[in-house]
Amino acid sequence: MQKRRPRTGLYIFVGLVVAAVGALAYLGLGSALTGDAGQVERVQTPAIEDPPAAVSERVADEARAKESSAEEEAARERAAEERAAAEERREAEAVVAPEDPTMYLTVPALGIENVPVINEDSEAALEAGTQHVTSTGFPWQEGANTYIAGHRLGYPGTASDHIFYDLPRLGAGDEITLTDSNGEVYNYAVTNIVEVSPTDTWVMNPPSSGNDMVSLQTCIENFGDYWTEGPNWFARYVVQAERV
Repeated sequence: MQKRRPRTGLYIFVGLVVAAVGALAYLGLGSALTGDAGQVERVQTPAIEDPPAAVSERVADEARAKESSAEEEAARERAAEERAAAEERREAEAVVAPEDPTMYLTVPALGIENVPVINEDSEAALEAGTQHVTSTGFPWQEGANTYIAGHRLGYPGTASDHIFYDLPRLGAGDEITLTDSNGEVYNYAVTNIVEVSPTDTWVMNPPSSGNDMVSLQTCIENFGDYWTEGPNWFARYVVQAERV
């Protein structure tokens, strides 16, 4: 019986070793399974991130661009409508040019009332009252300088007699009125006075301002000499008035 004890101890030792190995194997397998499950779970439920800020800004920019484009288009349409309305007003207000270019001059400060303005470059036109220089414009034309000449002394017994004798007495703001053969009235106010030589034809040019103008011209003895009655008449005295 004493010879069997060592073998029994060996059996016990081997059993303990097997049990320990089994326990270790079990613990290792559990960890592996737990790790795999965690990895699978992470794959199946990925994190969802917020939209990038750049995308939001691009959407906002596109919205603003569309709004700005719509506003610009509306502004262009309004401008086109305003231009069309202005053109209609101009056409409605446009004066019909009379068939007879004869006009009638009124200058209250000089006692001139409805004196004929004859559209001829002739002495006969001056004797009839005053003369419209035919190379210049008419009051029914936009931006015109209606240029009218009259004698200082003129001819007794005619409408030209002293017609523009007192022209140097006119001052800024004095009224000048023209009436065409259709009865259309054009009102002006004196704005400028110039003295020129007979060769200074630039004074007949249309006004650079674009405003309608009438010019009344007569002769004076010399520059600054308004009351000597000839005989030389070296200078021209011109009263300019703009449309009001």
